[in-house]
Amino acid sequence: MTVDSRSGHHTGSSPAWMSKWAHDLRGPLAPIQSALFLLRHSGSDANERDELFELIERQIRRLTGMIDEIGDWVRADQGRLLTRSGPIDLGLIVEASRGLGSEAVEVRYEGDAETACLEGDASRLANLLSTFFWLVSTPRDNGHGNGARAVVDIAVQDGRVRLTGPLSPAIRAGSDVETLFTQPQVGAAGDGLGLRMLIASAIAKGHGGELGTRSSGDDAVEVVLQLPVSAG
Repeated sequence: MTVDSRSGHHTGSSPAWMSKWAHDLRGPLAPIQSALFLLRHSGSDANERDELFELIERQIRRLTGMIDEIGDWVRADQGRLLTRSGPIDLGLIVEASRGLGSEAVEVRYEGDAETACLEGDASRLANLLSTFFWLVSTPRDNGHGNGARAVVDIAVQDGRVRLTGPLSPAIRAGSDVETLFTQPQVGAAGDGLGLRMLIASAIAKGHGGELGTRSSGDDAVEVVLQLPVSAG
């Protein structure tokens, strides 16, 4: 947001993502208000009331997720995102982090990379890896891709583990690749505020690593995550 230094008034050049936040944070409120109105004023039967309560709970979870996203972003900016540290088995946390998108991604380990060990905050590293797999596995057959499975290569070299996979065409079409990990993404896919990639990048940096993109020829873009392996 830009402020005129002489008058102290806003110049009207607020970042586009601030408008998106205002819009998205209001998003869950309309269905909640509608459901509450129906619960108060309509003669709904038991099944209809259950459906309305489920709608309210779903929208509250959605709103809570957005608020948590802002909270994590603020903690990352203040250097308070990581709260614990311990040894982490790479193979186990990779499998745990693939989640619902596991069928859309093929993981290939180079050598004995699967047995590598990391050191850090397990819950935050799981968030980071989940975002990495989301970036490469977001539906590839929705008009932006060909439906093929994404391939993620995992290797260990010079004391660092490196995960490499193709940036999903859907993410690429809806985001600015140049600022993917440095600015909120107004058009980012997913039901959030566009901060997910910034938070993931902060987690990587907090562990001495890096999350970014690189060109891989034929106008393709790869997502690359690097993290130091545990010395122990």
